[in-house]
Amino acid sequence: MEEVHYGAPWKLNEIIEGLQGKEKKEISCQEKLNIILEHLNLEVLNKGEYVGVREMRKHICWYLKNLKNSSKVREEINKLETLKDVEQRLKEYFNTL
Repeated sequence: MEEVHYGAPWKLNEIIEGLQGKEKKEISCQEKLNIILEHLNLEVLNKGEYVGVREMRKHICWYLKNLKNSSKVREEINKLETLKDVEQRLKEYFNTL
């Protein structure tokens, strides 16, 4: 049975490329960050900052799961309340990877 990939929307592209016979390539940290920031900004655009940021916390935790030293960052992000603060903390974290 195939493994479920919560918090890894980039896996869809890997599946599509695999079906097309293309070589599997690992997504870069910068690409992951860009996807997370895009999702965050779309959520805020659609639901407003208050709701959008709070709803994205769970998704961001999934996105960061299994990344190096992410447990502290996930805990911190779950306490942040503004788009600017979440974006800044994500950028700081990804700069350490």
